[in-house]
Order: sequence, then C-alpha cells, then structure tokens
Amino acid sequence: MRVLSVSYGSSSSPNLRGKTLLFFAMPEQLLLPGIDPPPPPLRRRRTAAPGKERLSRSLFFAIFPHPEDAASIAALGARLREQHAFKGKLTEAHRLHVTLHHLGSYPAAVPRKQVQAAMDAAASMAPPSFNVVFDEVMRFDKSKALVLCGAESGTSALAVFRQRLGEALADAGFKPERGFTPHMTLAYTPTKVERRSIEPVRWTADSFSLIESHVGESIHEVLGKWPSARPA
Repeated sequence: MRVLSVSYGSSSSPNLRGKTLLFFAMPEQLLLPGIDPPPPPLRRRRTAAPGKERLSRSLFFAIFPHPEDAASIAALGARLREQHAFKGKLTEAHRLHVTLHHLGSYPAAVPRKQVQAAMDAAASMAPPSFNVVFDEVMRFDKSKALVLCGAESGTSALAVFRQRLGEALADAGFKPERGFTPHMTLAYTPTKVERRSIEPVRWTADSFSLIESHVGESIHEVLGKWPSARPA
C-alpha cells in the first residue's frame, strides 16, 4: 500500500485551504472475501541445451591386409613416427584397413535391416583379387590422419572394385559416396607431415569385410566377410 499527500493552496476551496490530505493507494488487484490471491507465475526451469546425440556405432565396408602385411605396415608407421617425431597413437596392426564405403552412423547398434541389405549387396560381388601399392605418405589436414596412399597405377584395381561395390549398394537402397582417395591410416597426429615418397608398400587384397565399429572403443566387429575363408 502506498501513501500519497496533497496540500491545497489559496486558490483551493475555503474548506480545504492550508490543509493536507492523505490518500491511501490500494494495490491494483483487489481481493474479495473468500478468494485466495493468484499464485505467482511459475518460473521456467532452466535446462541445459540438449547436446548433440552421440553416435556410438558406424557401419562400413573395408579391405584388411593379410596379418603379415599388416605387421610390416605397422612397423613402417613406427619408423615414420621416429623419423618425423610426430605425436599420436599408431593404428594397431590388426586394425589397419582401407575403407571402401561408409554406410552410416547410429546412436546404438546398427539396425538389422541395414546390415542385411549391405550383406546382400556384398554377396552379389566377386571377391577382390589384386595387389595394392602405396608409395607415398601424407597427412589429411582436416582429419589429422597420417596415411599411406599412392599413384593410380598402384591403386586402380582397388578403385574399380570400390566402384562396383558402390553400384551394388546403390541397387540395395544405399547412397554411397562417389569421391575416393585410396589410403590406409597409420595414425592420427596433430603434427604436420609433408607429403613425400616412400619405398613402395605392396600388399594383397583378396577379401573384404562388413564392419560395425564401436566408436571410441577401438572395436571393429566383423559382421561378414567375403570370401568367408581364404583358400588353402
């Protein structure tokens, strides 16, 4: 409640001259008997902005080198780290691979429908049977991946196989990416490494696999492999 005072001068009514009156200003909203005052407005609870949904699984096709080839390539990665003194963890030998097609990322296990469609597409393919030659090393600035790569003469058969697999995947309802730089990731490093030639690294590609990657856990779960076993 507010109190207001008003004084009256000589020009006022004779009954009011020289007097000061007090006025009591009531609240704007009057309450009637038996009616409770309205509740105060509810404060909106502050919540943290929803974060981006974490994608914990990804599905892709890849070619893995034979264990003996993978061991040699891993050793090369260790030598390169020593030569260039770059920081970063090397890719373990059993995880070295060439990614053919990435088929999506998911917040949980990859839907069975997607897996089956990918496996059907793979089953329609003749397995790879060619050699791959990498004769250069470079770092992709965007991903900070230190990779082996090479001239078209040593990777053309790999590119052709990927193209045919992409066509089969498109027929199965996927939308495979067209761009492709044949490479194998040796490490991820913040250290810049200039592109340079190296002694050619030759390895054999005679199978390919469908992989469900457990992102951040360094787990590659093999869902399918073609052919299922190498000939004796």
